[in-house]
Amino acid sequence: MATWLNPRDGDAGAWGRQEDQPSRPPRIPPTLERAHEVSPPYQFSEARTYYGTLTGVEFDGDEYPSTEVKVVGGVTRGRTLKLHVRGFLWRPNYDDGPNAYRFKSQVVREQPPTETIPFDTYQFWQRTQRGTVTDDGVIVEFEPEEGTEQTVRTDQGFAELFEPLRIHIAELELVRNPQLASYVLRETDRWDAYGDVFRWRPSAFNRREVS
Repeated sequence: MATWLNPRDGDAGAWGRQEDQPSRPPRIPPTLERAHEVSPPYQFSEARTYYGTLTGVEFDGDEYPSTEVKVVGGVTRGRTLKLHVRGFLWRPNYDDGPNAYRFKSQVVREQPPTETIPFDTYQFWQRTQRGTVTDDGVIVEFEPEEGTEQTVRTDQGFAELFEPLRIHIAELELVRNPQLASYVLRETDRWDAYGDVFRWRPSAFNRREVS
């Protein structure tokens, strides 16, 4: 005689069902919650390479869609914000002339965090040199053009900075003063671009390092 199954039986195995379901990915907390969990001093470093996929970066009217870059950002114990970036930018070489820049940039906002407005003006320093990049998809080689070095030191508005820099600065501002930074982003209608975006960046607000 077949075994009788109690319809009220909560044992999944008795009904031929799989009890263990595939586990869901861990929940990523909201941006502000993650920012509040970080205490200065805070530092991260990243190394990235983009081949033809970079957007929002222009020099002298030309767009540069490729880059090899190292970024080091941090907030000191005294809550000074610092961002250092160095690397190369290049574009397709259509005319056999210079198609690239080698650069070093630094963005700083001094402490204390409540005396100046986040996402307003930053101390900006940058040194560039024009040249030619060749790459085989693995190794990037830069040949400088002599006499093309330039150094700029100025106060730069947040909106004037390259888009990739703005994303890194937003992370640091949210660590530096989460409540004030999030308030300014919402009041200026930039929360989606520079606040909520970190919901989909699991590495943000982590003390990540590259060699």
